[in-house]
Amino acid sequence: MPRQAWEDRLRALQGAYSDDSIRGYRSAFRQFWSWCNARRLKALPASPVTLVHYIGEQTERYAPATIRHRLSAVTRMHRLFELGNPVATDEVRLALRRMHRRKGKRQRQPLGMRATLRDVLAAAAPSDLRGARNRAVLAVGYDTLCRRSELVTLSVEDLARLPGGAGSILIRRSKSDPLGGGRQAYLSPRTMAALEHWLELSGIKNGPLFRAVYGKCVQDGKLNSYTITRIVKELAQNAGLSHDTIARISGHSFRIGAALDMIEHGIALVPVLHAGGWKSAEMVVRYTQQIDVTKSGVAQLYRDK
Repeated sequence: MPRQAWEDRLRALQGAYSDDSIRGYRSAFRQFWSWCNARRLKALPASPVTLVHYIGEQTERYAPATIRHRLSAVTRMHRLFELGNPVATDEVRLALRRMHRRKGKRQRQPLGMRATLRDVLAAAAPSDLRGARNRAVLAVGYDTLCRRSELVTLSVEDLARLPGGAGSILIRRSKSDPLGGGRQAYLSPRTMAALEHWLELSGIKNGPLFRAVYGKCVQDGKLNSYTITRIVKELAQNAGLSHDTIARISGHSFRIGAALDMIEHGIALVPVLHAGGWKSAEMVVRYTQQIDVTKSGVAQLYRDK
């Protein structure tokens, strides 16, 4: 099947899925399609034998999470064309099980954007218009525990001032809330000050909260979500942080860092779940394993001796 045919079919997802999700499917299936083409194998429909071969070869080069993501794109494309799903066959399930037994399921966790790191990056931002925006992005990202896709959709109209200089903002939809139930997030007085400084300098009165800046000009449309990651990585470079630290910063760093700080501060799980819009404790537990181990029964046993 020509590449243009499946690229066109992906348009059926527009409006039902986020732009980031569609881009992810496109990128992942493009890699699989190219792999098949290079070996003169059919990508649509793909046979279970092809996928078993693919998993075995890719395991040598990529993390299990990357391979699972690419297989989810294979599943999605087959569904779009109303083809049987080869990923759901026993042969492929067994190949995935072999992969996980060999390499494990545990992923390397992105670096948490904890308050100390947030402040280091904020100090590395210049005092110009772009610097004001970047400091506001850091502050709002930390307070709201937003994913990068959520940060770029925040709107001035959904910002509210609270007594004492604090504020709140409505996050209209998210990865776990695609239908737009929405959640309110708290903004500290410090964050509101950074945000209001950015709005004053930029002249933004309505529409997207964060926008591209070129020199002294502010664009009308919202930022691309990938720009959020680029902002924090550039600030980390400006701050002179190590290459490993910069590499580990991701679009999830705000969520992880704020969750770590809250749990370490002794805040109960329910308010943490509320702050991040989580529906279950699974991700919070995964994010905070590195500090929870110090509160385990064995750790308490040794402290009590």
